Amino acid sequence: MTLRPDNTLISHREMLVELVLTPFRAFARLLEHLTENNSRAQALAAVNAISEEELRAKGLTRADAISQVFRHDA
Repeated sequence: MTLRPDNTLISHREMLVELVLTPFRAFARLLEHLTENNSRAQALAAVNAISEEELRAKGLTRADAISQVFRHDA
């Protein structure tokens, strides 16, 4: 048994599992950070925040609004 930084006991098996999982958790946090800071993801979140009534007032469906986010202007 070993102590964690928070002074709780951890077995050697648990310590090994934590050691193995640490890089995967770090990679997942990196992907999450990259996704949250992606301008397209932010635009999709903004579209998701618009109510159906607001979309109707603009003459759009949710599909139209989402397609505008993914539209590629050449």
